[in-house]
Amino acid sequence: SVSSPPPMVITLDGPAGSGKSTLARRLAARLGFEYLDSGAYYRAAAWLVRDRGIDPGNAQAVARAIEGATLHVRSGPDGPRIEVDGRDVSRLIRSPDVEAIVSRVAAIREVRQAVVRRIREDAGPRDLVADGRDMGTVVFPDAGAKFFVTATVEERARRRTSELAERGFSRPYPAVMEEMSRRDRQDETRDIAPLRKADGAIEIDTTGRTVEDLLDFIEASVRPMPRGV
Repeated sequence: SVSSPPPMVITLDGPAGSGKSTLARRLAARLGFEYLDSGAYYRAAAWLVRDRGIDPGNAQAVARAIEGATLHVRSGPDGPRIEVDGRDVSRLIRSPDVEAIVSRVAAIREVRQAVVRRIREDAGPRDLVADGRDMGTVVFPDAGAKFFVTATVEERARRRTSELAERGFSRPYPAVMEEMSRRDRQDETRDIAPLRKADGAIEIDTTGRTVEDLLDFIEASVRPMPRGV
């Protein structure tokens, strides 16, 4: 019997608001791949910390809570469904309260280890587009295609402000901009899996470019690549 080709993994890493999630989701739909939103796992962890009233600065307490919880991100027709201990928290994890602490929670070594383990379990052996901060560097270092997605901080803050407004959360642009700059610093300077471009990754600046244009570029880059991780 003819063996099927090994699964293809495509990673898109980049800072908050760079457009990587939109691109990853749309690219997966175009290619018929599964979409894996790694940020949802860290947001779910941050939501749990808030919900339980744990100080995000208390790494031990946070790690204990996360290691004892069941985090699942399941593919659904309306986007990923995020469950913590069986409860659907898909909308709750997108609040500004969670946004404010997710970087601190994600910087804790045990949290990252637990999340990486869970992501790899959920990923399984299938064609996948994964987005996050360390998909190409840590989680899927052997991915068949890697992209690093950026945009100016002004553009990213503008996108995030309108994204929040669409979800019913009102945040002034300057506050979002300030939070984003702080989060960039945290993500880039943390000891564990700092945000950086993976070796061999293709860099894409999304500032002022349309999603369709960017998808065409990514697809053209991916198509000639050999399949398999």
